[in-house]
Amino acid sequence: MSSAQSKRKQIISHEIDRLKRRILSVERAGADQGRQLAFLYRAADRFARAVYPHSFCQGEAAQEGCNTGKCCKCGPDVFEYERRVLDLLPKRSDQSGYCPFFNLSKRNCGIYQVRPFACRIYYNFDKSAYYCQNPNDTTLQLFDGVQRHLEKVLGAYTGGYYFK
Repeated sequence: MSSAQSKRKQIISHEIDRLKRRILSVERAGADQGRQLAFLYRAADRFARAVYPHSFCQGEAAQEGCNTGKCCKCGPDVFEYERRVLDLLPKRSDQSGYCPFFNLSKRNCGIYQVRPFACRIYYNFDKSAYYCQNPNDTTLQLFDGVQRHLEKVLGAYTGGYYFK
């Protein structure tokens, strides 16, 4: 492994640990659920800004998120609060296989500003596009490690969001 690869892995590992610590300290935002939600999403967005330059996504993404949609060929993982919000938003009802909020014509996320937590932290840290659609161990371990803490604010984890 080259020193650049080693440095990249160290940065990603550091940012994952930092995000976990922020999630565990969500109570610092106060008892109000709205403030806690804002705290969590800000923490996820900080994580995204820090790891983005070290991800495969960096070469694929535009300002408003990915412009290939490779990682959007599924329903986003959501918690109960997020599901209720997504239920209120307009969505596609086609059989394209893409997330119902992925804008096929613009090739970007149609709900980028209010996207679920899982979408905010989903990055491909490998060198192959394969992991754009198939989460690797790093991403799965991160999500699994914080899921129960996120449920305290976002409600029960409900799995992938699919429009019926």
